[in-house]
Amino acid sequence: MRILDLTRLLPGAYTTQLFCDFGAEVIKIEQPGSGDYWRWSPPTVKTTSAQFLALNRGKRSVTIDLKTTKGREFFLRLCETADVVVEGYRPGVMSRLDLSIDTIRAQNPKIVICSLTGFGQVGPWSQLAAHDLNYLGLTGLLQLCNGSTDAPHATGLPIGDIGAGALMAVGGILAALFDAERTGRGRHVDISIADGLYSWVSFMTAQWNSPGQDEVKVPFDAPFNKPFYSVYETSDGRHMITGAYEAKFWRTLCATLDLPEWLDRQWVDGEAEAQQRQAIADAFKKRTFKDWIRIFSENEACVTPVLTTKEALDSEHARARGSVISVEDPIEGRLEHVGNPIRYDSIAFNSLHPAPRLGADNEAVLLELGYSPVQIEEMRGAKAI
Repeated sequence: MRILDLTRLLPGAYTTQLFCDFGAEVIKIEQPGSGDYWRWSPPTVKTTSAQFLALNRGKRSVTIDLKTTKGREFFLRLCETADVVVEGYRPGVMSRLDLSIDTIRAQNPKIVICSLTGFGQVGPWSQLAAHDLNYLGLTGLLQLCNGSTDAPHATGLPIGDIGAGALMAVGGILAALFDAERTGRGRHVDISIADGLYSWVSFMTAQWNSPGQDEVKVPFDAPFNKPFYSVYETSDGRHMITGAYEAKFWRTLCATLDLPEWLDRQWVDGEAEAQQRQAIADAFKKRTFKDWIRIFSENEACVTPVLTTKEALDSEHARARGSVISVEDPIEGRLEHVGNPIRYDSIAFNSLHPAPRLGADNEAVLLELGYSPVQIEEMRGAKAI
């Protein structure tokens, strides 16, 4: 499978990295000279962005100036050989480049074209400049994450870009590929990160169908912010999570925290809920973080520690699962990355080849398409590559 990646930054890179890990050939198409500006974003390892290196493993890099005639011809010849095109331009840009869906399909009717944008191909917001935090604010997710709109703050993780963008794109592309095999016709997959985020709250907004429920209450309605499903500070300033939703876990939690008065009173509201939360908080403040980890490892109550990212990826579990992989880069050195999260028959497939240098595969790809050395030099002379 050959995938042409016209995207920049995170959502598209994450999408095509998963396909690359699955064994697809991904050709990253970049602007001559500058490339994907994520290449140069700090922090760098030696010469290249650490984040770019992580999410472009195993891909090939070709530089094409799509505004030139020879550049467009090169891209369309690539489309003849490809199964998928992934692009992230604002709606209308591909058409202005004379690379509309119809133009690409004329070269390859079976090709799947995925447009991965913030707000989709149509709608009043479709031309709006935005990034992950903007999407979260405009879709109501930031209110839910923060508990109100009074003092919202960034989430610390681009959850829209990855979860509502990249992963939705992977699913959409896979379904379109299956359909193309069945019908011989490719689809245009329109992925809106905003639509993806809307879908995440569908189980909550379903309550609007109930009389008198016309707004999602924040903080989350039970069980998402009840005392038994919350975060508590330990005596040394670290934190533990209680997920004691089931009655059996609640009983163990009460017994372990020495709170017998709450044993038969898990679901409470109002003042009683505030008292219950305070009782649990006071109990957790009596011991250290490590003490509670040890105690709850022996008393199953769905209670776990809040780890740092480094602690999580250095954990025995992450190492045993092979969640962290090593890649040898001839310039950047030995790099550790988070690998493909999907396992097949207990095996995770990962591309262990390093991210490509800008334009590293220009000549090889052109030769594969039948360009002669003379034509390649003409391409360089025309600044099409």
